Amino acid sequence: MSALDVDVILRTHNRADMLPEAVASFFAADTRGINARLLVVDNASSDNTQAVLTDLRARYGDALVPLYEVRPGPQHALNAALGVVCGQIVACFDDDERIVPGWLQAIAREFADPATDYIAGPVLFPQGSSLPEWLPDGFNGALGFIDHGTQRRQFAPGFHGMLTQGNCALRAKIFEEFGPYPDCFNTAEDRWLNQWLTDQGKRGFYCPDFGVTHLLQPARVNRDYFRQWARREGRDLATCDTLLSRPNMLAQRWYWRKIAGCAARRLMGAGTSAERFRDELELRVAASYAATCLGRRAAA
Repeated sequence: MSALDVDVILRTHNRADMLPEAVASFFAADTRGINARLLVVDNASSDNTQAVLTDLRARYGDALVPLYEVRPGPQHALNAALGVVCGQIVACFDDDERIVPGWLQAIAREFADPATDYIAGPVLFPQGSSLPEWLPDGFNGALGFIDHGTQRRQFAPGFHGMLTQGNCALRAKIFEEFGPYPDCFNTAEDRWLNQWLTDQGKRGFYCPDFGVTHLLQPARVNRDYFRQWARREGRDLATCDTLLSRPNMLAQRWYWRKIAGCAARRLMGAGTSAERFRDELELRVAASYAATCLGRRAAA
């Protein structure tokens, strides 16, 4: 059998200190039966990322492909890398992550089935990490952490997992259909891709052994960071729904019931600290969603 060709995209912006360990985790992975390249996109960094990339290229050779994208934004970095992809499979992880040794072998196993279009896997805490009591259940993803358990599952109705750019692999031909990422996305490129895959009926799986470890950045573990995330989340949801011609959430009764419940509990001060903060974040998402929709309508 011929080897599987895999191009792995690693985007980086002003994280020259983190980059070498991320790259090292890729080159420490098991590559038996796989031709793997690492496409490292310096996304308009202003630190010494270019010098670090020069050193890494000298250390690892042609299997590391340094790229530069002058326009800041993950969508631009991804499009720059996709322009030079030549493998059958395109995978992604982030500069603040470390892949497990069997990561590439999980890709080879899953894509041996020609009916599989894409896979995603867990993004786990480093050992010994802990989160504050005020953080609601289900909001770990705002910090980049995703864990849907130890069972392999197909992405389908009833399973609320989603593909994220921090840990995924797709057949390269997907991007021939999908096209370049829209310029209007600065933080929602994975949500856009995930919704497109769902709408197109593509077949994907959550694979528990296709994992990465994500560094916990203390500067993000505070309520203000989550409030900023909620504003971005509302904006990104509204943008995706508009571009994909999906029903507006504000026109759906279930969403108004949800938001009314959040508002009522906030007024009464009901629930634990985490539950009250969940309600606050849900209301901020809704407000941002509404403001984005009204802004687009006014612009039109």
